[in-house]
Amino acid sequence: VNIAYDLNNENKIKNFIPTIASMDVIEEVLLSTSSSANSRSRILIGAYGKGKSHIILVLMSLLYRKKIDLFEVLLNRIKSYNLDLYNYAVNYIESDKKLLPVIISGSSASLTQSFLGALEQSLKHEDLLNLMPKTNFMSAITTIELWENSYPETYRKFGESIDVNIDEFILSLKEFDVLAYEHFNELFPKLTSGAIFNPFVNVDVVELYEDVANKLKEYGYNGIYIIYDEFSKYLESSIDNATISDIKLLQDFAEKCDRSGEQQMHLMLISHKDISNYIDNKLPKEKVDGWRGVSGRFKHINLHNNFSQMYEIMATVIKKDNKFWSQFTEKNKICFRSLMDRYKENNLFDNFDLNTAIMDCYPLHPISTFILPRLSEKVAQNERTLFTFLSSDNKYTLNEFLRKSNTEFPILTPDYIYDYFEPLFRKEIYTSDIYKIYSLTSKVLRRLENDSLSSKIIKTIALIYMVEQFEKLPPTHSMIVDAYIETVPDILEINNTLKELIEKDCIVYLKRSNGYLKIKESSGVDIFSEIKKVIEKNEENISVKKILN
Repeated sequence: VNIAYDLNNENKIKNFIPTIASMDVIEEVLLSTSSSANSRSRILIGAYGKGKSHIILVLMSLLYRKKIDLFEVLLNRIKSYNLDLYNYAVNYIESDKKLLPVIISGSSASLTQSFLGALEQSLKHEDLLNLMPKTNFMSAITTIELWENSYPETYRKFGESIDVNIDEFILSLKEFDVLAYEHFNELFPKLTSGAIFNPFVNVDVVELYEDVANKLKEYGYNGIYIIYDEFSKYLESSIDNATISDIKLLQDFAEKCDRSGEQQMHLMLISHKDISNYIDNKLPKEKVDGWRGVSGRFKHINLHNNFSQMYEIMATVIKKDNKFWSQFTEKNKICFRSLMDRYKENNLFDNFDLNTAIMDCYPLHPISTFILPRLSEKVAQNERTLFTFLSSDNKYTLNEFLRKSNTEFPILTPDYIYDYFEPLFRKEIYTSDIYKIYSLTSKVLRRLENDSLSSKIIKTIALIYMVEQFEKLPPTHSMIVDAYIETVPDILEINNTLKELIEKDCIVYLKRSNGYLKIKESSGVDIFSEIKKVIEKNEENISVKKILN
């Protein structure tokens, strides 16, 4: 989902799957539109694949487009969850309240430019560009006055470069003469050794936004809702280089939004982590304090881990034809009963999740269903998430698995998930636990045949260590058997494969402590044996006489 591009995409809005967490966010934002609200600056925090952008897309559409039929699914879900919230939402949609969405995206180093550029785009989209203060004209005038007072030589050259006297030229700029501004823009690099004119320097962005918000009232708007999508990208690329004025801009914006009253200003930053997680201790103390101050000004909304809801969402994404599904479950009732019985006994899922995880999330193996949302939360990025795995047609996705499957009871085992997310494991920072597990796993896999049961077991053990939920999913012999008994019906083959992996020094069986299987860090290399081989190989070529001489 791209909030800026999808704001008018009705299918994206209608296909939104509401969860309890998303409805909590919707309630937060809707209540902040009350004229008496005094908390309108927020930071929405959640890992990749949590659906942050989709929630905000639907919210912005609700606050701005207000077509009640677009929100039928959402409103019905809200009604069953919170009747008061349902009534509040319906009242808002049916009222004459409306907020203009301003979407900032990307990681531009200049916050001022990002905020002003986004506002200009939003006003242009609504055919309200006349409300945009002519900052470029005023900034050009300020620059000419600066030359006059501080750079007389530049001022003189400027006067020689125009066809009218400077006062007349300034008057043209005051009258918003586009040709005069374009001429100034052309002359600027010639007068400043190639510099590019930036009209947004010295502009009070917060005051400018407030001015536009007030003017919007004449056009039926109650204010502005600013969304900084992918704010974490800005932090990742620019937190070291951000100026004190950038930091102050965010602090001032938060304060102005919270005090904005009836002609509303709202600001929401969307991030993968809290701002404090991006602060480097190498930053000057003034900046560290400044960024902590920014974090403190914004109300934090965390999209908490609720894996029960994630199983429901996964089940919704995996669409099934009712007639075919009914026949299929009847035909394979013994297989499904075996899964239900085993996973009820081993406590991988809570009882109320059992049917959703096993039946509704089929054809995912129950262990795959358990791993997928947890792994996605740790490593997923925009191009590879839980949702792309379940819905896209790329390599190692659910769709490809089903196309290639020729068994009567296809079931997607965890190794397939490993293959899909492997490019992201490779990109992890080399000091991270995920990368260390991946690096060790890769060394072992190079010694095994592709798509063999051995390699699949190694990948599954790696995933179990990556998600680190040993109290629910321990890397034990019985758990590996559970993972592959549907695809390898002879349990003896699984047992023998595990035995071979131990003998080959690919895995170690920690039977004296907790019975866990662990990928062996030596990866089968006996260092002393290798040293002995090198010595024997070079023994004949070594001359003591030559060494001593």
